[in-house]
Amino acid sequence: MVNEERLVGQGSDRWQYFLFADALMIKKLGFVLLMVPFLTGLGPWERTPGGKLLGEVHTEQVNDWSFVSDAKRCAVETRPQFPHSVTVNCWSLDGQLYIGCMNCQGKTWSRYLLAEPNVRVRVLDTIYPVVFSRVKDQEEMLEAWRARWMAMQRPEPVPEVPDHYYLFSVHSR
Repeated sequence: MVNEERLVGQGSDRWQYFLFADALMIKKLGFVLLMVPFLTGLGPWERTPGGKLLGEVHTEQVNDWSFVSDAKRCAVETRPQFPHSVTVNCWSLDGQLYIGCMNCQGKTWSRYLLAEPNVRVRVLDTIYPVVFSRVKDQEEMLEAWRARWMAMQRPEPVPEVPDHYYLFSVHSR
């Protein structure tokens, strides 16, 4: 005869199995709920890329990007047919919007951007259709690098621009 008290008591193997199964189910459900935004293309979140940017789209030309200093970080959406978005550092210098990329060569978003520079950028909650162009002029690069360094309140002296750093100037389209 089976000892029923042992089967329904907290010390029973069945009770522990059900507790373990419930905890495992909750973990799996939590993982699925966290993955849904990534699988459906929302985002990005911090260093995790996402898909289509959400927010109000600003369609008028922007000539002064000084308001970007309130944001510190922007989101860039590349490849409109299958959107890929990332969070990036952004800043303005004399009203010009700049976005930098460390160790940029080979990154997915920069590869898409270099192939098709007509993208969208989200600053705070507003999305702007823009075109990126890579800065090659050393004087402009140094000036923008220094402005970003100082805006981040890092100590002087400002180091040299790394070889692996890409700087993009961003313009409304």
